[in-house]
Amino acid sequence: MNKSILIVAAERGLGLGLAQQFFDRGWSVVGTARQHADIQDLQRIGDRDLSRLTTAFIDVTDAAQIAPFLSSLGSRRFDVIFFNAGIWGASHQSVLEATDAEFAQIMLTNTFGPMRLARHLLERLVMPGGTMAFMSSHRGSISINVEGGLELYRASKAALNMLARGIYAENRDEGLTVLSVHPGWVNTAMGTLDGSIEAEIEIEPSVRGVADVVERHMGSGENLYLDYQDNHLDW
Repeated sequence: MNKSILIVAAERGLGLGLAQQFFDRGWSVVGTARQHADIQDLQRIGDRDLSRLTTAFIDVTDAAQIAPFLSSLGSRRFDVIFFNAGIWGASHQSVLEATDAEFAQIMLTNTFGPMRLARHLLERLVMPGGTMAFMSSHRGSISINVEGGLELYRASKAALNMLARGIYAENRDEGLTVLSVHPGWVNTAMGTLDGSIEAEIEIEPSVRGVADVVERHMGSGENLYLDYQDNHLDW
């Protein structure tokens, strides 16, 4: 039987690249998008085997969408659930300049929304050995933040790491694995701020590395903070 993965936010960028990677590796893939998003690229991945790629719809910032989303999955269970939803947030990234709405938006999208959905999806993992992975960032590390700045984004990813640790701590006796993965500074619309800055790597080597990390550590029963090259990051 094929291994199965649910990728939350798979219609573009890193999520789309991950869907392609896992599909090409023989996995069965369910990729999500927000309602009314363009999913043609995501659907095209499954052209070679329509039975191994399906789509579903969820906006992690909207609690009212959770129950219909879960219902749309039917009885499906997954070896891995990967949470990719995220935004850069306000361009200034400053606590002094941020409005209440700007801070609320980045925390809801990057932290609370994904983790709320993760809690609802725990029972959809194949256990023991099920794995939850979160698209984190090295910017979420407290230990290696020696230059400051990027306050809003850092706060959202540090909080995501903390809540990922919590869901692991409460479920490790059942065999849960939780991975927080930094994909590198990638040439996506978000990574380049819509082309205004230059990224370090392209999408393909990033998602190939992230997929390698997931396959290497899935089912390990550990909570790990890693980059796409499988280097351990300091919390």
